[in-house]
Parts: sequence; C-alpha cells; structure tokens
Amino acid sequence: MTRPGCRQLIVTAATALVDSDRAVTLRAVSREAGLPTSSIYPLFPDAEAILLATCHEAFRDLEAAVLGAAGPYEAGLAYLEFAVEHPRRYHVMFGAADLAEPASRLFTQVLADPDRALVFWLGLHGLADQRSSIRRSPQFHVVAPRLITSLV
Repeated sequence: MTRPGCRQLIVTAATALVDSDRAVTLRAVSREAGLPTSSIYPLFPDAEAILLATCHEAFRDLEAAVLGAAGPYEAGLAYLEFAVEHPRRYHVMFGAADLAEPASRLFTQVLADPDRALVFWLGLHGLADQRSSIRRSPQFHVVAPRLITSLV
C-alpha cells in the first residue's frame, strides 16, 4: 500500500474510533485499520498526531459544507448540521485540536467582515458545542434558525 493510502486508512480508522466514542490509541487504530502497529510509526509518531490529522480532515469536510452553501444563512445551517451529524467528531475537533482560528477564518470567507465572522462563528459554535455535548435537545431545531437569523 502506498504511503498516502496507508495514511488515509489510518485516519479513517481513527475517525471511526472517534465516532464510536472509543479511545484513539496506536493499538486501537492498528486493529481498526487492520494494519500492524509498526506500519503506523513511519507516518505518525503517536496517537496525538493521528487524532490531529483526523481533526484536520474533519475540518476540511466541515469547510466544504460551509463554503458550498448558497449564502450565510445556509452556511450557518451547514455548520450546525455537521455538528449534529458528527457530534463526537465535532467535540474532538474543538477540544483535542483547537480549530477556533481556522473556523473564524472560514466564516470570514462567508461574511467578508472578520468581526462579523467571529461573532457569527461564536454563536454557531456555542449552540453546536451544546448540541454535541448534550445531544437530542428538542429545542435545538427551534433555536438554530432563530440564532442564525439574528447573527446574519
């Protein structure tokens, strides 16, 4: 297997571990990917590096969803939808990896004004973080559109 192919297999395995709320360890990733642990070391020095790569890949997925939206309101919905569909991944993205600055820059592309973008992202992130932590709040789908409208 090529290095990029092996690297992707490792990140995909780590993502599956995160999504199932299991610890990302070298042995767990090795088992999930069906690779010997020794094949991971040339690509990642430790589990933390694997988790960071997993967070960055998840952020690219989030970024594609947000930038693919028709406008700011839809971008806000796409952001929140990502958090709802991938609660554990979202929680790790903003816990294990501090992606606050890239997220703020992402919304600068949506709104153009860095100050408005930061406020927009902070509002969305607050709701998304609550959703990823609390889960299944019946108020989420009522509050989300109101929040986005007030922030846009």
